[in-house]
Amino acid sequence: MAVAHPLDTPMPTVIWSKTVLEPVMHFAKLEEDETADVAVVGAGFCGLNAAIHAARHGARVVLVDARTVGSGASGRNGGNSIPHFPGTMTPSNVASILGKKRARLLSELVVAGSDLVFRQATEFQIECSPMQNGWMQPAHSSRSLLNVRRAFEEWKAFGAPVQWHSAADTHDLLGAAGYVGGWSNPTGGSLNPYGLALGLARVGKKAGVRIFENTAVQKIEGTATSPVLVCGDLRISARIILVTTGGYTDGAFEEVQRSAIPVHLYQVATTPLRKELRASILKTQMCFSDCRKSGGFGRLDSDGRLITGGAVFALGNSRRYGENHSRARLKLVYPQLSEQDIALETYWEGFCAISKSKLPILLRLGANVFSLGGFSTRGLNLTQNLGRLLGEFAAGKAALDDLPVEVVEGRRDIAFWLLKSRAARYAFPLFQAQDRFGLS
Repeated sequence: MAVAHPLDTPMPTVIWSKTVLEPVMHFAKLEEDETADVAVVGAGFCGLNAAIHAARHGARVVLVDARTVGSGASGRNGGNSIPHFPGTMTPSNVASILGKKRARLLSELVVAGSDLVFRQATEFQIECSPMQNGWMQPAHSSRSLLNVRRAFEEWKAFGAPVQWHSAADTHDLLGAAGYVGGWSNPTGGSLNPYGLALGLARVGKKAGVRIFENTAVQKIEGTATSPVLVCGDLRISARIILVTTGGYTDGAFEEVQRSAIPVHLYQVATTPLRKELRASILKTQMCFSDCRKSGGFGRLDSDGRLITGGAVFALGNSRRYGENHSRARLKLVYPQLSEQDIALETYWEGFCAISKSKLPILLRLGANVFSLGGFSTRGLNLTQNLGRLLGEFAAGKAALDDLPVEVVEGRRDIAFWLLKSRAARYAFPLFQAQDRFGLS
């Protein structure tokens, strides 16, 4: 049973579909049985990268999606590639969860991954409006400053190219009010995520990946070594199956669905800012995300729109609630904005899969059936890079241990999953209260 409506708001409401430069490709629905070395479920960043890199290593690959390429979280997120763990999680925190070796490998991937995202987009000549101008984590309170500083110090000791900023420097770079310091990494940046997904599909097709849209999977059957995807009356036989459906997983893969909480998020885009405002607000087109529980992140798109968002509050008119919160947050962070400046051009929603540890998790659901998910707001970076490693593993060019994530044999359900999934849709006022009373 799914707790969230799988269709979200229509893609035409998503700003990235309005500003996309990459040609929108359409793929046929599965109409006959298929046989492949690797079958991938989910045409988002993780699935597309896994498919591409498996195919580049000689595997015959079939990729299916219940809807269309990039119509889930990959095409709906804020488009920020962040070389950092969620919140103020540090490499030492990760080591306490994964152990030193895996934590070091995952930390290396996180800190190098953002640069790899932009390099791959350039290599593949994907039209995704890339702006690799850095990412910052500013501190909005004295309490958050301690945690932000600790994250900076650990990444500095790790060898990451990070820089500390005073309150004055932070204000100068972001043009924002109220921040008391922060740190940045120049390898971070932003892009049009829907354009990136479409470009990856184009590259995948050229590499020989057979992509089928509007093709839902009902179940997996077959033997342990010869699994089969059941798509209505049709079958896809494969040597190995990869499930990469993230926060859009339905009851067909209940063990995957219940391994993470699908958090319902929204995003908004203002109309393009006036030229004089863009001279001070994110003047270098750096993106940022702070530690507020109720959403404290922002970026400019290539046309100068401010993009921000938060968690959907499902009681009453969720769109009005989200829009009002975003306008208030923009006025708090950027008091120089007038009411006209914060007019919202569009609003859209989507789902993000949050794992218990807030780190990606690999489930081994059968001898040759794997699921990778739980990217926990760091998907643009981690889905690309872990998806690549997953594809290399599926093609027999890497070992399972080469993936620097926790590998779980069978299922690992989050306790009280249904209750927590429903509760997540009503928690936003609590997050706002935590921020208001200095608890974030």
